[in-house]
Amino acid sequence: MSTLAVILSVWAMLATCAALFIRGASPRLERATVSAERRSVQVSAAE
Repeated sequence: MSTLAVILSVWAMLATCAALFIRGASPRLERATVSAERRSVQVSAAE
């Protein structure tokens, strides 16, 4: 394998791992908002 191919392969692997790490480490704001909305709907329906 040529040196350029090795460098590009390592860079691609690093970029993929970084993207997956950042995506997994970010807070799930959408899910928290949805669950809070569901609670408010359930509370208002129960009253």
